[in-house]
Amino acid sequence: MGVRERGREKAKTKESSKPSEEKQVEISPPSTETITEEEISSPEVVIETIQSTSTEESAEEANSVHESIPTTAEQDFVSPSWGNIEETEWMYGIPSREEDKEMWAEEWADYVLEWSEAKKAHVLSLATFISEPPFKDFRNKVDSFKIITQILVDKEVAEWIDKKERQLRVYWRPLEDWADILYQWALKTGKLRLDVKSIVIQEVKEDFASLPEKDIHIVLALMVKKGLASWVDEKKGAIIIVT
Repeated sequence: MGVRERGREKAKTKESSKPSEEKQVEISPPSTETITEEEISSPEVVIETIQSTSTEESAEEANSVHESIPTTAEQDFVSPSWGNIEETEWMYGIPSREEDKEMWAEEWADYVLEWSEAKKAHVLSLATFISEPPFKDFRNKVDSFKIITQILVDKEVAEWIDKKERQLRVYWRPLEDWADILYQWALKTGKLRLDVKSIVIQEVKEDFASLPEKDIHIVLALMVKKGLASWVDEKKGAIIIVT
């Protein structure tokens, strides 16, 4: 039985053992002063607007208005396919059996790549890991970070950029692909003379502009190597596109 299967059995046991609690919730009268965790974490509050237009509007209608306007944090967040800690508590702790630990780390490593791409993040730090959802829900954050990131390093889709191994460069897209993307963009926009600094400063809205400057220089070098561009100043990272 895998990590998820055993976890599901645990979840079923917990649910079946709490019928009295569910009854109590149904009988208890609603409290108007209850503040949920979702309301605390959400920066948008639309209750004042709703009350000012109609004091008779139901709570359900108010909630539907609130849910129809997702916050930036909600849009950027990518939940794991197995759910949050309340749904799959066993996924947020390091398994004791070695075979389960390997499978667990593989699944989380795949998710880190997905999360990084959704966030357009090229560097994942330990500080980010322990403060960002869903990673912040790990019971042992530091050890989890080490185990999961080592999988990415072993797969050669990530590398450490500091000696203390707290900053990880995540390659959710290969630099060769960035070279092709930048070339097509240059042809489309007619911007045939490029350099590292101008890309970072002037093209900030483009995905490739968020790459570390060192990697942008490598991307330009790959374009030259592929015959897509030629150097104007290799030291400064300046090229001209070949059309």
